[in-house]
Amino acid sequence: MLGGVLVVAVAVIAVAIAISAGGSSGGGLIKNQHTASQTYGQVNSLLAGIPQTGTTLGNPNAKLTMYYFGDLECPICRAFTLGIDGGGLSQFIKNDVRTGKVKIIYRSFCTATCNNSGQTVFNEQQVAAYAAGQQHLFWDYAELFYHEQGDETTHYVNATFLDGLAKQIPGLNLAKWQTDQKDPALLSQVEGDEQEASRLGLDGTPTLIAKGPTGKETEAAGGIPTYAALQQAIKQVT
Repeated sequence: MLGGVLVVAVAVIAVAIAISAGGSSGGGLIKNQHTASQTYGQVNSLLAGIPQTGTTLGNPNAKLTMYYFGDLECPICRAFTLGIDGGGLSQFIKNDVRTGKVKIIYRSFCTATCNNSGQTVFNEQQVAAYAAGQQHLFWDYAELFYHEQGDETTHYVNATFLDGLAKQIPGLNLAKWQTDQKDPALLSQVEGDEQEASRLGLDGTPTLIAKGPTGKETEAAGGIPTYAALQQAIKQVT
């Protein structure tokens, strides 16, 4: 009997831990309101006060540009964006974008999503982020996506997931965001980004390309680009 009681007790504790952790369903979407608020707080802390226009982050008149070709379902993009395994984007935003030295322009390139879910899902998720950009909140949406990214093989990206991310952004007008997703210009923008990636012969994400004031371009070291790699790329085009 004692053994049976212990098994039940362990099971109850395990369930309690899962609930208190605010576990996710559908591939990473945070259901616990407190945890979701904390996550957006991290995003807001990184981005607050930095100008956003469409998919551009930073002073639009910055002389240096860093193009970021990414896929919101790409786990390597997640590591790069969130500073995991040496990923350098967060530090780059804090040190170089916030100070007005560099602006970052995000462009879509289907890699992980197309390996598993296909182009239709890719277009849907990227357009959802671009629609947030119509309210100068693209980077808030993209950062949240990376924070709550699921396993790309589980087909977790659907309307519920995309809506759930939008609802976590306090300044986002949901009705306008939903309407803007139907704007064909945003889909054309995503498709144009893909065409540019093909023209450049890119073969993976994230790909970071620095462009200087004279038009000179260079690609940052691949894999998960570190802050040092981003700095080196900027130095080469300055």
